[in-house]
Amino acid sequence: MIQRPTFLRQQLLIDHHVQGSLLRRTALYSAACAVYFIVILIFTESMSRSDTTLVEAIERCIDEAIYWAPGLILLAPLVAYDMLKLTNRFAGPMFRLRREMQRLANGECERPLTFRDGDYWTEFADVFNQLRDELEELREFKKSTELKKSSKSHIIKPAALFSTEDTEADETDDFLASIGG
Repeated sequence: MIQRPTFLRQQLLIDHHVQGSLLRRTALYSAACAVYFIVILIFTESMSRSDTTLVEAIERCIDEAIYWAPGLILLAPLVAYDMLKLTNRFAGPMFRLRREMQRLANGECERPLTFRDGDYWTEFADVFNQLRDELEELREFKKSTELKKSSKSHIIKPAALFSTEDTEADETDDFLASIGG
């Protein structure tokens, strides 16, 4: 069995809320357009022949529907599929960004975020990766200062008792200045 690479899109409906809303909105607009054209067709049919009743005009329009209704029925799934493919290009990156932000908050983000070719909003990955790197540096710095504090608390140097300098504060200031903080 051929295994698909993980970077290919495997799912069309990524964000049910966003993509579902757009699909429903598209269906609503399509139905509104269809109703509008049917009403105009019936109105035109009844006005072009003044001797016909409204029922006869509707019957003639239904007879003519054999020509355009199958096209609408065939196009509807194609439009829905195309809409899902298009919305996947922006819903997918936001889904991945949200997932990676949660992983970063939990301390589980090991690799940089990348989006697929053709996705929208790829600049978010660059900004996220910058923030990720800075947060990782801050976490490492915090961990190293905590280790220094815990190791210093066990050993009291006689010179440290009489020193007025705060070397840990100086190290923190130097680090923050180096990362632009």
